[in-house]
Amino acid sequence: MPSPTTAASVKFGTTTVVDVATATVSLARNQIDITAVGDTHRHTTQGFLTGTVQLEVFYESGSSNAAILTNIEAGSVIADVEVVWASGYSIKGNAFVVDAALSVAPNDIARLTATLQFSQNAITVTE
Repeated sequence: MPSPTTAASVKFGTTTVVDVATATVSLARNQIDITAVGDTHRHTTQGFLTGTVQLEVFYESGSSNAAILTNIEAGSVIADVEVVWASGYSIKGNAFVVDAALSVAPNDIARLTATLQFSQNAITVTE
């Protein structure tokens, strides 16, 4: 399946995150080892779906993207993080901010880069 490339929006619940420069979603399934004692080769089965969202936003204090720094400071979950592409493809789930970096260059705008880790419930993928 080709990956959609045009991000239409990023939402935290019903709030649209403003000034998103890039949004990248990564999904994976960990493998669970179910090899029995005495087997001559390894047996695995699919584990849980895991995922992260990498965001780069043009940071503005007091805007909806300021919630990213508030969340990493408080350690609270962001309910219903959703990345929706223009095609209608979306990925949604609860997430924690696991890292955030704020950078400013002289005569430039502030940029916030953050990684959000899906956690605590199922990840919903809509095509």
